[in-house]
Formats: sequence, structure tokens, C-alpha cells
Amino acid sequence: MKTNIKQYLKSQNPTSNKHPILLSSTDLASHDDVLTEILLRLPIRSLLRSKCVSKHWRSLISDHRFALIRNPNPNPPRGLFVQRIGNVGNPEYEFVPFDRGNCNCKPPFKKLEFDGDESTSGIIVLHSSNGLMLCYSLHEQFCKITKSIEYNAAYYVYNPTINQVVTLLRPNFQRRPRGMTLVFDPLKSCHYKVICVGGHYWIDDLYAMEIYSSETGRWKMSGKPFGNQIDTEFTGGVYWNDAVHWINKKGFIFYLKVNEDRVDRVSTPVVRDGWNVKQHCYPLVESRDCLLFIDIFPPNLKLDVHEMHRDYSGWSVKYHVDLNQVMTRFPEIDRIALALGHFRVVQPFVMHCFVEGEREEDSFLVVEIPGKAIKYNIGLKTFEELCDLELSKPLRLSVANDGFSKLGRWPGAFLFFESLSKVS
Repeated sequence: MKTNIKQYLKSQNPTSNKHPILLSSTDLASHDDVLTEILLRLPIRSLLRSKCVSKHWRSLISDHRFALIRNPNPNPPRGLFVQRIGNVGNPEYEFVPFDRGNCNCKPPFKKLEFDGDESTSGIIVLHSSNGLMLCYSLHEQFCKITKSIEYNAAYYVYNPTINQVVTLLRPNFQRRPRGMTLVFDPLKSCHYKVICVGGHYWIDDLYAMEIYSSETGRWKMSGKPFGNQIDTEFTGGVYWNDAVHWINKKGFIFYLKVNEDRVDRVSTPVVRDGWNVKQHCYPLVESRDCLLFIDIFPPNLKLDVHEMHRDYSGWSVKYHVDLNQVMTRFPEIDRIALALGHFRVVQPFVMHCFVEGEREEDSFLVVEIPGKAIKYNIGLKTFEELCDLELSKPLRLSVANDGFSKLGRWPGAFLFFESLSKVS
């Protein structure tokens, strides 16, 4: 696919090296390999505008192979969407760019409004995966006949880079799902899947799974109903190693092998007495094809990052992180914590994401302190202020008791990857 433009121009006049014949823009644009090289170098906004030049250009830019070349693996995240505190039913999102020089760039969106949606409750991001987002709008109403609240929701898959959205068929569960996870790996397929966990039709403590495939456009039951997972947090799964993983407060990780319709479990690296999946963090994340478990002690402002072996044989400690140096540079945190400490347990920061780098000095995490987003480099032990979070309250009330937001799932923070992948 790659072509050296200078060599190409020279090859058009092999008899003369002194006076090469330059092609016109029309001739140059007619050669796909040269045109592709030019388009790959355009900024994303200019690239999207180039779709309007011609049908041929639009077809070339929209091709799945072009999308992979433009955003190769590993495709580093460009920023982070953080849900603003306030109106939970009709939320807005603040964008945190990871490149400090782009703090003034226009965010892909602040509020989601899809054409044709009749919801008055707003559209909420549930999950994200490699540039795509799973969203929903809730339509719940009281039924006078059954004397109960009828659940009705619309689900969407959205690509904020190209501003394309598709409405999904509703899963077959009659009641509100326990959790939904978006699975998208552009290196393996241009199609995505959505894994939905719901209560079984007749038994409350029995669960079932349905999987939506964009390739077929349908939902399909996965495996047999299963039980004993009442303490598993299904509101956000973590996709890794062709499996979706959910954490259970009893000290294990429950996972589904997507292509095998097989469920299994593996122990967490540590087990904390009194740890509660509803009150504490969801410390399981995937980054750069690594499954990581983040163990944190808020009073000490230290955390360990454990990595799972690919064969599920165990964990190894990859990083030791000490955030005391960061927090001592912001004395206003202590003043706010002291003022509110009489009313509730207050954590000095909220951790929003962990990003694994190609090298240790490229790995970082992003934390929120009152009104600011801070990027901490793990290898270099340095930090920088990324941007102000103007509309966040002094301290978040909706996060876990130990200072984590719901990493990568609602309500919390969602990584943003540039992606040209179409949704359908």
C-alpha cells in the first residue's frame, strides 16, 4: 500500500533525471496507492471532509482496510470523556485530551442527541470499545393494568469520530438487563458484538446471556442459564483475550469466552475483607492487550498494578505507584476534604483511566482532583495538568468509596480512540 511519491514521479519519466515530468493533481489522484499515501497524512477532520470530493474518495476512505492503516494497532487513546456531575438522566460529558497542546481542541461531543430518539431522559454512554460507544435512552413508564413499571429502552452504537450511529434491536429480556458490554476489535473483524446479561425469565437468581452481532443484525442466546453470580458486577465488562470479564466481590473474575459460548472464573490477585462491588472500585481494566487489576489503598495514596498471564495461570505485579508526590502539590484538596469530612468519607482524587504504553515511561494514569484533570507518568514519576474540569463539583459523589470512577463504563469515564470504522 505504501508508495514513495518522489520515486513514483521519477518513474513517469525514466529517460530524464534532470527534468522530471510532474503529474497533474487529476492524474495523481487517479492512482489509489499514491492517493492513499496523501490521505493518510491528513488530520482527521480534513480527512472526513475529503469524503465529499468524489464517490471514489469516499469509498477509499470508508474502506475497512484504510481505517486499519490510518489507526494501526496499538491505536493509542486520544483522550477521555468524563461524565459531568449533575443531571444524571440527561448527562453532559467533558473531554480531556491526553495531549496538553490540544486542550483547546473541539471535543467530539458534549451531549448526545440522535435523530429520531423520542426519549426525554437523554442519551447515556454505557460502555466503549476501541473507538465505538454503546449508548442507551431509557423509556420507563407505569402500567396501570399490571401496576408495575414497564421497561423500555433504545440502544445505540455510536462512532464519535465520524459521527455515525445505528439503533440496535432490543434484547429479548423482558426486564431491565443487569449489564451490557460492547466488544469491538478492528484487527479481527469490522463487525462488533454486544453482550447482554439479564435475569432469567422465571428465577431471579438465575442469569442468561444474549449476544448481538452487527454481522447478522440479530440477538442470539449464549450457552445455558447460570446462577451464583449475584455479587458479580455486570454493568461493565472488560474485553481481553477473546473473552469478557466481570469482577465479583467474593474474590474472583467471571468471564465468557465469546466465540466458544463458555463461562469460567479465575481468582483476583488480592481479596479485601469487606470489599463490596457496589461501594468500591471496579479495578479491572484492559490496555494495550493486557488485562490489569489495580489494587489501591486510598489513605496511603499507593496502588499496585497486577497483570494477568494470557493462559490465566496467575498474576504478576507490573507497577508500584505512589501518588503522594502529586497530592502534596495541591493543598486545596486537604481543605476541601476537611470541610466535607464530617458528612461522608472523602477521597482526595478520582482515578479515571490507566493507559499502558509501549514502554514503561509511556504508561500513565489520569486522575481528577477538584476542578482539574492530572496526568501522572508512571515510569518517569512526573505529572502535568491536562485541563480544567469546569463543571465538576469539588468532589464527586457518584464514584466508588476508594476513589475510582467506573473505569470505562457508566457512570464515569470512557476512553476516546480515533476510528474510521463504520457502524451498521
